[in-house]
Amino acid sequence: MKEGKVTLLGGDKDHPGEFPNGITLSPDEKHLYVTAGFRKTLRYNVLPDDTIANPAPFLDAGNDRMKTDRNGNLYSTVQGNEIWITSPEGKHLGTLQLPQSTREPRPRIVATNMAFGDPDNKTLYITACTHLFRIKLKVAGMRPAEVGSN
Repeated sequence: MKEGKVTLLGGDKDHPGEFPNGITLSPDEKHLYVTAGFRKTLRYNVLPDDTIANPAPFLDAGNDRMKTDRNGNLYSTVQGNEIWITSPEGKHLGTLQLPQSTREPRPRIVATNMAFGDPDNKTLYITACTHLFRIKLKVAGMRPAEVGSN
């Protein structure tokens, strides 16, 4: 929203049958990541006039929760109890595997959301159904107010 005006950037006519769901910006605001349903994540270029262009497949997975760290790495929840970490170039850097309970009945543990926190932004907090996890990382994450302020 610029100057109080909401602008349509795209819709289902652009990717029929795949609804846009999750969304996040790269730290430099040059790329916009959007999940298309639960099947893939697209990356758009953000143009100087704040429009988007050149949608390209980025991941063959996607869900509605994504965050970026200060290096531009994308953290995305995927189906199940995993969070994938992907470099800005699209290279899979690693997977955060949420622990599964061994007791019966086994509670459902599926990553449902995440946020960076603590004073250094190096802690990733993760909600997963009835659970709350945290993991200390080596790279600081971006908080919404920090995007574009590097």
